[in-house]
Amino acid sequence: MRKLLAKFNINLPPMPTAPPSHTPSHQTLVQLAAIITVALVMHFSIASVMIASFSVAVFGLKCVILWKRLKSPSQWLMILLTILSIGLILMSYGGWSGQTAGISFLVLLVSLKFLESQTVRDYFVVCLILYFLAASSFLFNSSLPSILLVVAYTITITALLFKITNPAPINAISALKASSGLVLKAIPLALFLFFFFPRLQGDFGFLPSLDKGETSLENSLVAGEMASSAFSTELAFQAKFEGPIPPTSRLYWRAKVMNEEVNFAWQVSLSNLITPNNTRIAQQMREQAAPEPSDTKYEILHQSSSDLFLPYLDFVRSYSKGRVNYDYSVSVKRSDQGTFSYSGTSSLAPSFTTDEPALAPLIATESRPTARIQALLSEITDNYTSDAARANAVYEYFRNNEFSYSLLPPGLDEFTPLDDFLFNTRTGYCEHYASAFTTLLRWLKIPSRVVVGYQGGTVNRTGNFVAVSYSDAHAWSEAYINNTWVRYDPTAVISPERIEFGMDALRELWDNDLIGSNATGQALSDFLNPSGTTRAWRKMLESWSNVQYQWKKWVVDYDFETQQELLSKFGLSAKNSLTSLVLILSSGVFILLSLYFWQLLPKPKKRSELQKVYANYLKKIKKSGLLVEQSDTPNEVARRLLLTHPALKTQIASITSGYNELSYGPKKTDSRDRLSELNQAIRQLTIKRIKKPKK
Repeated sequence: MRKLLAKFNINLPPMPTAPPSHTPSHQTLVQLAAIITVALVMHFSIASVMIASFSVAVFGLKCVILWKRLKSPSQWLMILLTILSIGLILMSYGGWSGQTAGISFLVLLVSLKFLESQTVRDYFVVCLILYFLAASSFLFNSSLPSILLVVAYTITITALLFKITNPAPINAISALKASSGLVLKAIPLALFLFFFFPRLQGDFGFLPSLDKGETSLENSLVAGEMASSAFSTELAFQAKFEGPIPPTSRLYWRAKVMNEEVNFAWQVSLSNLITPNNTRIAQQMREQAAPEPSDTKYEILHQSSSDLFLPYLDFVRSYSKGRVNYDYSVSVKRSDQGTFSYSGTSSLAPSFTTDEPALAPLIATESRPTARIQALLSEITDNYTSDAARANAVYEYFRNNEFSYSLLPPGLDEFTPLDDFLFNTRTGYCEHYASAFTTLLRWLKIPSRVVVGYQGGTVNRTGNFVAVSYSDAHAWSEAYINNTWVRYDPTAVISPERIEFGMDALRELWDNDLIGSNATGQALSDFLNPSGTTRAWRKMLESWSNVQYQWKKWVVDYDFETQQELLSKFGLSAKNSLTSLVLILSSGVFILLSLYFWQLLPKPKKRSELQKVYANYLKKIKKSGLLVEQSDTPNEVARRLLLTHPALKTQIASITSGYNELSYGPKKTDSRDRLSELNQAIRQLTIKRIKKPKK
């Protein structure tokens, strides 16, 4: 091409010369291997066993090569390993879709690239892949400790880049200082863009698919299964209240309503929620449920879940997410990916009025009462006539007999589980009592159903919110009496500690084997009013929990609505948020550009006292009309001045020698006095103005 253009007298500029290459030190490569080890450990629990094992094997081969200082593997071996890695991805996940498949591919990629790396460019690419792996951690864990770990991880990778790309050796401390400064300088701009860059609403099809969380309440209720979550500390959601937090005993979080019974087990009728008749009833309920001033307002920050039902306080009057069903549960069409928030307003009254056109399904049961249960039902029927009285009689049956509450309930007879529970074991968890109570009411021809959700939660006074865990999962009953749904919770009779003080208090009693003992009251008092050390520890945990909540609310779940809330705190109108955000961003860009160009401006150098004194000397000379160049030395200035003022020879010589000695001579203890003498000599110097020749 150059020869062809040369025939037409077109000469191209010379090709740029390749920069001098170098080989990273063995110590730097060992440090890079250590960082990759951390990356593999961080993602080992994400990838499948086969992919994780393959990555470790490839990485181990590279470590052996570094240790023995062997040659890199051949190109054919790298091709074979690449084909195997692609096959593992397809075999494990069936494609590239989803978080886990994508990140597993990155784990394989960093191992294979590290294995084949020989030049600085290769190791540079390895570091870039490690940056992507660091960012991918946010998809699985966005807690504050995880973010701090990723920041430290990023600083370390950047320090390695300094060491890899610099031909001259750099010690680890200097590299870490340089990378820390680089990252810290970027944090203010990153925070500014995070909080004020306009958040777009909507779902975008080009975004990678996310793997949904598997945590949720089951759509079926089998006696004993819910008890398995009694010791779970996994967070379900956090609710922040507008005003004081209601008592724990009034915090009933409705999630699912179960209408169908099969052998002492209940399940949600998903098909019944979308029938036209139920849709009409739900519409009537929404129209009647107008919020009142006494209602409780709250905002829920829900963790990632595969559940289609959202917990709201019972019973809900207004809601920002989902749709209310005829049974007053609230559902969504598809589960959310990641943490999400919504708000609601609820009345804490335990009953609500509605028209139920189809009562037959609400008294139907597949199981049938045994002889002993039938005798109990006949006794209640003979002694009480109204539905309310009969429901209360069943309630009192649990109160007046020796039933107990257990976090590890015994198993029940396979064929007659309810009979076994009522007359033999008499020990159960909340689902045992809710299921038994509802079944007995149906056999008494009282329409009833089981409600599953959460009860109570851990109160955080620092942040004014309640943290609800899966251990707070709870089941209770509802009976349709006098055209009104009334809540009945038999657990409150059997274990009032569970309802009044929550699962934390109950687990404390359980761990110390104090449930139902004479020391229960004292143990509860000690738990609710701890000593100094315990109180300080709980306060510290509560503060940390509040920090995590604020982090999730303002960072992890920072969306369009949260951004509008932040703007309102700055006095900006949320209605015109886009204009406000554009103004904020424009102002921020202007400030940043101004700071950048301000740094480019020449900065005046700070002069010493000696330079200030000598400047006064030159100022006097210029006033006399004598031209002095900027580059003139003190001796040259003296010669110019003597040509026009020979009478000042002694003073000029003294000033010049004094300045030269103070400026270039060795420092002495009397330098301050000599500087004062020089300043005094310059002040006493009088230079007559030079007369210009007449034209």
